[in-house]
Amino acid sequence: MDLHEIWPPFALTIRSGDIELSPIRESDYPELAEIARGGVRRDGVQAFLVDWDTGNDVSIARSIAQYQWSTRAKFTPEDWTVEFAVRASGRVVGVQGVSAKDYLKTRTVTTGSWLARQEQGHGIGTRMRAAVVRAFAEEFSAARFETAYFDGNEASRRVSEKLGYAPNGGHRAVAQDGRARTEHGMVLDAAALTEDEDKISVEGAEVFRRFIGLTES
Repeated sequence: MDLHEIWPPFALTIRSGDIELSPIRESDYPELAEIARGGVRRDGVQAFLVDWDTGNDVSIARSIAQYQWSTRAKFTPEDWTVEFAVRASGRVVGVQGVSAKDYLKTRTVTTGSWLARQEQGHGIGTRMRAAVVRAFAEEFSAARFETAYFDGNEASRRVSEKLGYAPNGGHRAVAQDGRARTEHGMVLDAAALTEDEDKISVEGAEVFRRFIGLTES
């Protein structure tokens, strides 16, 4: 029995041009911790619900590891999260997450991500979101994609708008600084996806479909 049989998400690999997404493994933790040193946000922007990227390098590294372990421990077909390590031309640049609740009924996924500060501003955030959205629409029958951003996080808003997301209301939520802020929702219907010049390839799709109950074992 190999690791893919024990944990089927590890069979997944999504590729789009020089962008590659693969579910995070323990062997990725050191690289992720290295690119997250000193935090991943610019100018004090509030980007997360959990304050994982402040503090010293050890606390940031441990936050990354603990969260990744928790996503696997809590995974069920009814409520799951897959976090992908993102590589551009072979180097680790960030993380792209996909979550869903009652996916077989809703066909709705929520995305979240972070990108190393030195990799920001080069279009990578848009490309990695586009890759995961297209992969889940084409291979896993996703019909709707949701995301959100806090006031002031213009980079996240722009990525969503570039991909065709539309405003989807807002609410007050406590951000990572402990203050209540407005979180703006964005939504994209799979039917509104446009063609991308970079073709998508997905390895391990059938294994993952069975794992979340889309097809019978």
